[in-house]
Amino acid sequence: MRHALFVPLVLAVATAVQAQIDSPPPALQGQASFHLWSVPGVIGIGGLETFFPCTNTTGAPIRVGIEVFGPAGGAAANDPSATSLNVAAGATVLFGTGAAVGLSVSSSLGIGSLSKGSARVLATAKSGIICGAFLADDFNAPPASMTSLMVVKKTKQKGD
Repeated sequence: MRHALFVPLVLAVATAVQAQIDSPPPALQGQASFHLWSVPGVIGIGGLETFFPCTNTTGAPIRVGIEVFGPAGGAAANDPSATSLNVAAGATVLFGTGAAVGLSVSSSLGIGSLSKGSARVLATAKSGIICGAFLADDFNAPPASMTSLMVVKKTKQKGD
């Protein structure tokens, strides 16, 4: 009888962990979005915040959002539609897991405390948005510590 309970529980946990990878990206302010980039190593705790500078390389505005996930995956830790921004042609914006002295954050993701998270960059266009990601201390201007995070292009999934 124990095994009958254990198997569905393991399958449910496995499904929740995979949700960020397998789930379709949410709409951004009512517009369909595409998963462009993935970022491992998102932190928003202990004096460190994660920042995502994104630039629109096209001649038309594109809405961009950042969806953050906790260490176990599953449901998003924020609402990427509510914190998304309409990025003008040629413009650059800065998303942040929180505020930082000396950095002008365009949109705070409002995730609370988080360590060992990940994020995906969403946009209303399949191309034209380039982004970076970095960790910085949030108490000093300029930051006393900074390091870049890996930004990985989203690979095609079944159905893309």
